[in-house]
Amino acid sequence: MKKSKLIRHSFALIGLMAMGPMGASFGQEVGNSAKIGKGLYEIVYSSSGNAVYVAAAGSRGGNNAQIYKLDPVTLQAIDSIALTENPGYGLGINDKTQTLYTSNTRNNSVNAIDLKTGEVKTIVPTFEKSHTRELIIDEKSNKIYVSDVGKPSKIWVIDGKTKMLEKVIENTGQSTTGLALDSKNNLIYLTNLGTSEVAVLDLKTEEIIRSFPSGAEGAVNIEFDAKTNRLFVANQITGAITVLNANSGELLKTIPTGEGALGVRFDPKHERIFVANRKAGTVTVLDSNSYEVLADLNTGTYPNTVAVNPKTGTAYVTNKAQSKRDDPSFVDAKGDVVTLISFE
Repeated sequence: MKKSKLIRHSFALIGLMAMGPMGASFGQEVGNSAKIGKGLYEIVYSSSGNAVYVAAAGSRGGNNAQIYKLDPVTLQAIDSIALTENPGYGLGINDKTQTLYTSNTRNNSVNAIDLKTGEVKTIVPTFEKSHTRELIIDEKSNKIYVSDVGKPSKIWVIDGKTKMLEKVIENTGQSTTGLALDSKNNLIYLTNLGTSEVAVLDLKTEEIIRSFPSGAEGAVNIEFDAKTNRLFVANQITGAITVLNANSGELLKTIPTGEGALGVRFDPKHERIFVANRKAGTVTVLDSNSYEVLADLNTGTYPNTVAVNPKTGTAYVTNKAQSKRDDPSFVDAKGDVVTLISFE
């Protein structure tokens, strides 16, 4: 195992304006923003550590990839872990074991990072073709599930105790991207971007037991509401969230949110859905019961993913940066920033 050096950083905070529909914020408003590293991708919140972790893949060939640990209030980067050999893109955290997992899309592997020591173990598959993307963690069983995008796709199952690839579940669909776990019933709901479908994977039999249309085009990410047995699906081509009955696949509601709807996060305690609309440059906040749009917030150039503090309802958004190939000196002031959305 490789032990990474922890480095302290500080960044200036950048204020961004934000308003809800017709000028109202409905209790959701943009707070601090901080410019963090290069090539920001996914973000997670640690309840036990009271910290935010964000993956910065860096520039290609730059060997400057990092995982940044942020203060959840100021967004100041207080530590970082270098991932120069295996840059992380997707993130998942086991709060019980304080282990952070990264999907390394660039070289198709997974990192397991001990947040207490900074040690990094890289999990490499035995097969050649791979495209790791999304991670979900089952803290009860200490299992990690990783979507491997392909035609057909597969799901990796990693043992959190040994930090080894336990098995691979084959043939999950065309371009499997997003994952949502129903730990009580041992099911994974997954989005197949290639067919705009949701498939249901039985973890006991390791087979797809049913699939149904997402209700729109470009199903890319998904969240599961265990209390009401609903699915919330981000459809990037349509630019909308669809709400589905998890058992039948019945389309319950379609809610336009913005061009390039990508990241979706459900906060069951505060009954809010957060949607990062990448092309629109906004984050839409929805009431999960009435489906009312509570706010459309300008958070940065390309909103990518959202993490939520389950106690306070505070949300954190990564915003990717615009680049100009014909102008290497161009710096996007509202890109590669993490933005805080407060809840009142």
